[in-house]
Amino acid sequence: MAAATLQQVFGANATQDATTVTIRKADFSSVSFTPATTNTADSILAAVVAFAETNIPDSAVTGGDITRTVGIADGYQTITTVGTTQLLVLPKTINFYSPFNGTFDPDNY
Repeated sequence: MAAATLQQVFGANATQDATTVTIRKADFSSVSFTPATTNTADSILAAVVAFAETNIPDSAVTGGDITRTVGIADGYQTITTVGTTQLLVLPKTINFYSPFNGTFDPDNY
């Protein structure tokens, strides 16, 4: 299996040119995202991560597929209290795999 495609990470209708990436919110319906003019940046980011995790799970890399360079995995859920409000923490870990050189360079993925 090769590195993930633009469509596997950002949806079937994702496109790019030299200066922009375009995604369609409707492509994230499979992760229970409801497109609206009032979607928050947080909800859109959550939809992208949830959608991408279905196509680029970390288990693909850790299971031996060294052609993958990015993997997403669930972390351990916890409960935290902010002020007097209890919140459920649902961590997602995004791992970037590349030959070790000590720096993070997005061009390596």
